[in-house]
Amino acid sequence: MTRWLTITATALLALDAGATVADEAGPKPVPVTRPEMKQALEDLKRREPRLPLPPLTAEQVASGRVPVNNGRMRAQHLPSDLHDGGGFLRGGDSDMTLDPTFKTLLFWVVSRVNNCHYCLGHQERKLASAGLTDDRLAALDCDWSAFTPAERAAFAFTRKLTYEPHALSAADLDALLAHYTEVEALEIVLAVAGFNAMNRWTDALGIPQEDSGAALLRGSGGQAPANIKTFLTPTSAAFRDRPSIIAPTGEGTPGRPTAALAKRPPLESRAEVEQKLAELGRRPPRLKPADEAATRAALPATWPAEPIPNWVRLLARFPKSGIGRAVSLRTAQDKGVLTAALKAQIAWIAARHDRAWYALGQAQRQLRALGYSDHAIFAIDWAGASLS
Repeated sequence: MTRWLTITATALLALDAGATVADEAGPKPVPVTRPEMKQALEDLKRREPRLPLPPLTAEQVASGRVPVNNGRMRAQHLPSDLHDGGGFLRGGDSDMTLDPTFKTLLFWVVSRVNNCHYCLGHQERKLASAGLTDDRLAALDCDWSAFTPAERAAFAFTRKLTYEPHALSAADLDALLAHYTEVEALEIVLAVAGFNAMNRWTDALGIPQEDSGAALLRGSGGQAPANIKTFLTPTSAAFRDRPSIIAPTGEGTPGRPTAALAKRPPLESRAEVEQKLAELGRRPPRLKPADEAATRAALPATWPAEPIPNWVRLLARFPKSGIGRAVSLRTAQDKGVLTAALKAQIAWIAARHDRAWYALGQAQRQLRALGYSDHAIFAIDWAGASLS
């Protein structure tokens, strides 16, 4: 679904993503160099969350098993049905074969593009734990020539899917498939979609960074980096002043550049959208979905008996984590405290701006099932004062 259905409700309800306590009037600056980025990650420890974090229990403090802040936020404010984190990096699915450290590099790229300092700090600590040097991380931000052609192709695809999903084309996927198998490409797409979803809610809610990476790295199997309690480590002269080639920086004020907005075209007319939706039935899939019988066998018995949507069949290429994702998305659609109408409206808006035509068709079906006429559905694009 359009870069993960469950996150759009949080994005709609939050304030503008990521402003700090000291600067709530606008978005937080984009750190351009690596030393600036390290300072920004350290500063995030002092950010005031936009929803209250629950206090730590005496048992948690005594045991030393303090949960990470995004887990605490999710447990405090989401209904129990929606506590699942989505499993986009983990999941233990034998059909997912990409190296976890490689996928963490992709998470780092996504977080850098989105200027999500909370997730960026988590990936910094995970990559350091996996043995990546500071120079290697600096090269990821400033100089991709240090990486293989396959890695560079994955980084470029990740950045475009994150920053310009409306512009993604078959050619972009073909460039990825030149280096990866079809199932590996699907794993990359699903991982990057999940990483974007995580950025959307952790940054929009202003979650502060943990003082230490101990809770994050517990049980990861890596080695705890020496800098587990601080991000302020030395940067080598080779990278100290080099600007990021990933972060989209705009004008802002001197010394405080802001994120540059992707230049999306004006919304298409209703006639153009209807034409796009009509073409979907004739569109061949770029990646092959699982057959319906295999998908049905992998789904839980509680799944509705209705025809299985193609997005579920595509996720079923990963019978464990993919099916888990499908169940999580379906739960987010059917459960929780928001009305079905509001969630369907949000799904329409997100898909509309991403030009995610398949997801838009799914949102249209949801709205029609709720009694919306096509006129009322398209009015969401320009509704303004007609909505609360």
